[in-house]
Amino acid sequence: MKYILILALLLISVNIYSQEIEASVSVDVQQINQEYRINVQSMASDLEKYINNTKFTNGQWEGPKIPVDISIILSGGFNNSFQGRLILTSQLRLNNDDDLRTSVLKLMDAKWNFEYARGAFFSYNPLRYDPFITLIDFYMNLVIGADMDCYSELGGSKMYQNARQICLLGANNNGQGYETFSQPGEFTRYNLVTEMVDLRYEEFRKLLFAFFYDGLDLMVTDKEQGLKNLASVIADMAAYKQNKLTGPSVFLQAFFDAKSREIANALKGYDNEQVFKDLMYLDPSNSTQYQNARDE
Repeated sequence: MKYILILALLLISVNIYSQEIEASVSVDVQQINQEYRINVQSMASDLEKYINNTKFTNGQWEGPKIPVDISIILSGGFNNSFQGRLILTSQLRLNNDDDLRTSVLKLMDAKWNFEYARGAFFSYNPLRYDPFITLIDFYMNLVIGADMDCYSELGGSKMYQNARQICLLGANNNGQGYETFSQPGEFTRYNLVTEMVDLRYEEFRKLLFAFFYDGLDLMVTDKEQGLKNLASVIADMAAYKQNKLTGPSVFLQAFFDAKSREIANALKGYDNEQVFKDLMYLDPSNSTQYQNARDE
């Protein structure tokens, strides 16, 4: 009985303190002079360790770890000063099958200047601004929020709020890329996360949940019904854009930038002309993909 109790306590401890993200990080140093590369030679492994051993949520994490791929393209290096371009992709396991994954976020951020030296130590403190790690913390909160939105309606609200606070922290410290002033529809960190927490976008977030749960996830076990649900959700998205949005949306565009190719492939030859019209209305920049899928 004693050993059973100890085992139960250990299992509870593992569940409570389980971490949320499984990250893979690569760093491209081809644009850096050879003499400066030594300062960033461990960046990829150090960042992987930081992300994969940091708990970004306060509550119990019950789901599987979120697969995240991060590519960092570096330039500069003089006096340990670097410029970085970050490319991030997060995925969702469909039907809880590790071999069936779908992208949730695909983001590229080119406004990232920081100083970096060997032996850098990272610790999670969303109240402390650091030109390097604060950007990572911002995106990890977004990743977790987007993942939680896929499992329950508006499930990621708290994480989106956390990301917005981190973004405002960057703005208050005059960090590059955290500016709160921009052109309507311009893709910025602030515009993206502000839409994510805006009450006007709650309906769209609910549709995203239906897209993944009733559409892509169901297609694993019932492709015909999953496709019907997918077409219905896309119709609802088109109605939402027409009736609720008064201008360009970076949130909506970020979603279609991540999903357009997969949507087109899933709907190839689908006998529903309207779904392709809806897609071209929602995502005109990728109209060619939808036209090709319609004509298959």
